[in-house]
Amino acid sequence: MPPRDDRLVENQESFRAANERLQTMAQVDDGTLVPFICECADIKCLGRLEATLSEFEVIHEDAQRFFVLPGHPRMDGEEVLTSNRRYEVVSKAAV
Repeated sequence: MPPRDDRLVENQESFRAANERLQTMAQVDDGTLVPFICECADIKCLGRLEATLSEFEVIHEDAQRFFVLPGHPRMDGEEVLTSNRRYEVVSKAAV
């Protein structure tokens, strides 16, 4: 993988790690929307999306899935699995 792509993957993984900390700290009823950080690869992205804790858990059961704001740029090899008005779920293609 080219160094630029490695850096983009690291960005996404950093955003995911921050969201996992948010998920752990969130003490809300299921169904409550929680603000999470957009997990796109753009290090300059300051986007915030909302999801329930259940949605977060289901999306992240697979380490290749990330959620991003609708319309945010995707990395080469990513495809949109689902989309709604709050976020898109993208998945990295198997290599």
